[in-house]
Amino acid sequence: MSISKKFAVVGNPIKHSLSPRIHNIFAREFDLDISYEALCIEPEEFELSIAKLFEKGYQGLNVTLPLKELAFEFADNLSEESDLCRSVNTLWMKGSTRCADSTDGRGLISDLNNKNITLKKKEIVILGAGGSAKAIIPSILRESPKRLTIINRTFSNAEQVADQFSSLEGNIDIIPISESLNFQPDLVLNTSSAGILDQDFKLPENLFGDHTCVYDLSYSEELTPFIKIAVNSGIKNHFDGLGMLIEQAALSFEIWTGLNPNTSIDRNEII
Repeated sequence: MSISKKFAVVGNPIKHSLSPRIHNIFAREFDLDISYEALCIEPEEFELSIAKLFEKGYQGLNVTLPLKELAFEFADNLSEESDLCRSVNTLWMKGSTRCADSTDGRGLISDLNNKNITLKKKEIVILGAGGSAKAIIPSILRESPKRLTIINRTFSNAEQVADQFSSLEGNIDIIPISESLNFQPDLVLNTSSAGILDQDFKLPENLFGDHTCVYDLSYSEELTPFIKIAVNSGIKNHFDGLGMLIEQAALSFEIWTGLNPNTSIDRNEII
């Protein structure tokens, strides 16, 4: 049977990606004939590699760490969301135009809604200040939290992210990682790649309160390294990013195919 549509996810590292399984489940729902690969790309070769993939007939690409900001620079036509984030996770061609969107933030909010987690008037903490953090901040601020606090190993990077979104409605604060929190977060979102890269986590004191919910944008068959730290600190309400991955993938799939897939997928079908 010939392959009618070619897609891929690009990143580095990429072996852990579950995107191929998810998109193939979506394709089966509509009896679509697709291929979807996980491709490792070096950051310094990003533009040339992506251009070659589109020349080879790929109709859509997902982009993950650490390439999301490079994808932003690559694109000619940016959605409002990706223009705000300056970070892109979905690429496609429209004629000779390189088009881009960021579906991460909308995917996160959809998954939080599925889990009955509301952000309105809540204290939200984001760990990390890279492309993944930037991708979700506009969507979080639209939910009208009480405050969004950014904590990052390099304080100046957190300052830059806060400045980037200072024009949006909502309170954004930044705290050095060495400081102790003087409030209890309702939700802590880990966007850093420390766990994936087997790096040690540096966390501020008092990060985990009695009623704090923890959400790690990373995902794993077992508990992620960050969630293990949270559980050892007494956190009972915790989630990894698999649900967000499915939701953002569905939005990408819809952009590429015009079809809106069912996202109620059993975890065991994917991991």
